[in-house]
Amino acid sequence: MLIINPESGTPLYLQIMEQIRHAIALGVFAPGTPIPTIRELALQLRINPNTVAKAIKELEREGLLITRVGKGSFVSESALALSAQDRHQQGNELAGRFGKDMAWLGFNCPEAVELVEKNWQEVANV
Repeated sequence: MLIINPESGTPLYLQIMEQIRHAIALGVFAPGTPIPTIRELALQLRINPNTVAKAIKELEREGLLITRVGKGSFVSESALALSAQDRHQQGNELAGRFGKDMAWLGFNCPEAVELVEKNWQEVANV
């Protein structure tokens, strides 16, 4: 289920695109599987169908989705490779923000890594 925030300042179609990209990267939408229709997403999100259509069209342009007239939009077979690149980029951005925030809080690198490892073990149940 997608969730948008009209107050965020980020255009709604970009929020939709980001969430669909994220779902593909996580495997929620596997290659060849359909995503919800424009009408379904517009009703779910309570927004104009044209906004959803714009997001879908942009994801098609990026190669993540393929739309078949009368059948809907499907995750492309090449989406995993594309989402892997996107996943790496997002991870790099997150790590950069994390590093800056930890330095701002006064942590050094080994301390930050120790906290990441501790939390990683809790989340991953290792």
